[in-house]
This record gives sequence, structure tokens and C-alpha cells, in this order.
Amino acid sequence: MARKPIYQLFAEYQRGLLSRRDLIKRAAAAGVATPAIINYLDAGDVAAAPQPHFSLTKSVAQAAALSAPGPDADTSDSLIFRGWNYLPDIVIDNTSKFNAAYNETADYQTVTGDYIGIMENFHISNQPLDLAYSNPATLYRWSIPGWVHDYERWWNAADAKAAMYPGVLESMTINDQLYGLPYFVSIRGTIAANNSILEQAGITTDLYPKTWAELYDQARQIKAEGIAETPLLPHWFTAGVWFGPSWAYLFECLNTGAVLFDENNLPVFDDNTLAILANWRALLEEGVVSETVFNMGEADYIDAFAQGTYAFSPQQIYDLKVFNDPNRSPLAGQFSAVPVAEQPWGLIDEGIYAVPNRNDSDEKLARKYRLGGFFGYQDQDEQLFVAKRWAIEAALNSGYTAVLEDPEVIAAYEAWMPESLSLDALNSILNAGQFPKVWQTFWWEEWNATAMTELPRAILGQAPVEEVHANLKSLAEELAERYATS
Repeated sequence: MARKPIYQLFAEYQRGLLSRRDLIKRAAAAGVATPAIINYLDAGDVAAAPQPHFSLTKSVAQAAALSAPGPDADTSDSLIFRGWNYLPDIVIDNTSKFNAAYNETADYQTVTGDYIGIMENFHISNQPLDLAYSNPATLYRWSIPGWVHDYERWWNAADAKAAMYPGVLESMTINDQLYGLPYFVSIRGTIAANNSILEQAGITTDLYPKTWAELYDQARQIKAEGIAETPLLPHWFTAGVWFGPSWAYLFECLNTGAVLFDENNLPVFDDNTLAILANWRALLEEGVVSETVFNMGEADYIDAFAQGTYAFSPQQIYDLKVFNDPNRSPLAGQFSAVPVAEQPWGLIDEGIYAVPNRNDSDEKLARKYRLGGFFGYQDQDEQLFVAKRWAIEAALNSGYTAVLEDPEVIAAYEAWMPESLSLDALNSILNAGQFPKVWQTFWWEEWNATAMTELPRAILGQAPVEEVHANLKSLAEELAERYATS
């Protein structure tokens, strides 16, 4: 059985679903020092414990907005910034620029291993932390026990909100409060197209599929004509990840209007959600998809499509740069993206800058906001410096619409984009990006862990599709009821 996240163990204890002894035992097994757990419990009540606490409900009272730190602000106390391992040299250089601009002392280090788990242990043991990466589901989890500040008291909050893509703003807003700023924004499930194969089938860019149904029709056509043995590389990889087939199921349901969860995040699992799963099973049986995808990790998945043997694949939007890099693909220049026409593609996937809560004074919180704002919005010259740099150097898209309108960013993209790919196409995908509200539930990660193992069983024919579908619905109903707030 998958090990439950720390925040979930505390919630179950608080609701009487877990004994004190079991909480200590299971939290220790998850890597949290026993003295830290006992300190919270000995406060008499988890909800009454010192910050960061573990209450499922939080006061929404909001103090007045802060002002930016002045030139004489005391910055001798270092700001602790910890990130995951992605191009750390760029992050280190950006941190140096922040320190130079504001006479600051931010300390950035890369965390290796299970980043989210390590950060949750930081929160529980109250270790110093002033800025951290997150993603939408994690941000929600961290907001529940008060482990992170919202940005509502930040002096630039209104301007930043107005500058974001609507879906991005929605993903970072919890109970009408802004809890994060965008590090990068991607559309996971962007349909990458291999024009070398598609042209052999007579599928030109103006004939790209407009819906998931058309995508599958074209993949079946390519298979029938013998142009590619397995034309489709679906988002079903499972090795070392928590988001392969489960996220693929979520974004195809979102895109097509099949209802897994309603507007209140209650499980529905309508007939269309069952039909999607049945079609996946058929695609494997027909040989349109190879079961080898289940053995891939994400890096394998990206490299496999770059080799040019597949016609279509739902990928991260920024990996279009990888596919068109001659050092990564023998068919560089042949890869495009299917623009949005009749329906969206994929879902919003993000890195987010979160501001950890350590019972900060207003002066310390203002410094934290300034650090988060520099990385997640504007620099000292009111420029989207960090976001623009990521777009130019790594094709990471931003949560701000202005970045893809910047002449330098446009020039950088045009340097690697083939003629078949345009910024208009990328913008159509980003603007239509959908955010799954179910990520803002307490129980999503628990359901997702089961879906990651059960969905492959249905696709591979190891269990009836109807049985897996029914069991996943029952689990969602059970979890939604168990963690329902009063």
C-alpha cells in the first residue's frame, strides 16, 4: 500500500480515524522525527499547536497590505529558498541578481530526492524556509494546515492577478485568496505531431485533429495503412512517476466534457468516462498503442517520441523545443503541436512559488514577498525578468500573457520552431488550458495513487474495464465522504 502523506495522517488523527500511537509510528516511518510529532501533540490538540499547525479550517481574516521593504531594511537574516533539481545554475544566478538588487541575503540550494516529501517534513519540523517550489495539488495541501502564507498582503497582488492567464490564476487561488505565483506554466497533454509520418498519411497541418475522437481516428488510419506500427504514444508511462495514466484520464475527461467530478468535486463518473477507458483498452488490443509505454519513465517517454517513430503523443508543451533539437532528435524540424480548435488539449501543469509560514513578523513577511515576487512576477525594474529568462533559455512558458508577446521571447522561440509551428498555436493551447478543481481536494492524492495502479490493469486487460471504473468511483465517493468538511 502506498505510504500516505504526512498532512493526511494528521488529518485522520484530528478526525478520530487514527490513534496517537499510530500517528507517531506512521509519521516516523514517513521520515518525520518523533520528537517533532510529540511536541505538536503535547500542545494538547493538533489544531491548537504552535504554527505550523494542522487544522483543516483556517481563519480567512486578512490583515492590511504590507509595503515593500525600505532601503534600510535589516537583511542580515538569510532568506532560505529551496528548489528541486532543474537547471539549478540558472536559479543560483537569479538569486544572486536578487541579492545584488536589494542588498539581500537569500540562500538558494537544490534539494535532491523526494522534494515534496522533504518539504513537508520541513514544515512539520518547523525548519527555516522562506520560499519553495510547489504545484497546484501540493499548494492546496500546504494551505490547509497553514504551512504557507497567501499573497493577499503583498503590495503587487492585484497587478499580478490581472496579468495572469485566467486558468493559471484559478489554479493558484484557494478560498478566493492568492496562494502562489507562477514559476512555469505548461500544458501537459499538448498533442505533439510528427509531420514526417502525418504527411505520408495525407494529414497536413490544416487537417490536424480537432478532437480526441479525430485524433484516435487518424491514429487508426495510420496503423491501417502500415505507415507506423504503433502511431500513438499515449501519456501512460508509470515508472517512477505519480501522474502518467491517471493524469491522462483526468485531462481527456476534462477536454471532452466527460464528468469524473462535478463542480463541487463530488464523484460522478458518467458513461463518457467509462467509454474513454474502454477505448483505451481497444487501442491497445488493436495495436495502435504498444504496452511498452507502461515501462517508461518520463525521460524515456520524451526520448521515445523524439526518435520519430510515432505520429502523435500528448506531451509537455515545452518539450516541443526538445523534439526540434538536432542533438535530441533525428527528425528535428518535423515536430509541431496540434492547435486548439473545437476542444482544449491537456491540463495546466505548473511550478509555483509558495511562501512558507513560520509565524513571521510583518518585516520578515515583506522580505519573503519581495523574494517570491522577484521570482514569480517582476524584478526591481518592474520587468518579468525570471519568467522571460526561462522562456528564452528553456522554452518554459509563463503564467503571464505578456511573456509570449515579448519581442526577445518571440525571437528565441522562432529560432527553434519549425515553419509548421507558430506562437499562435502555442497561445491557443495555453489560453484554453484547463485546471482540474479536484486537485483542490484533501483526498486527490490518495485517489490518484490508486488510479495509477488500477488504470493500467484495465487497459492491459488484467481486470474488466467496468470493474476498474466502478471501483475508482467507489473509492472517490468514500474519500470525499471521509474528508468532507463540516
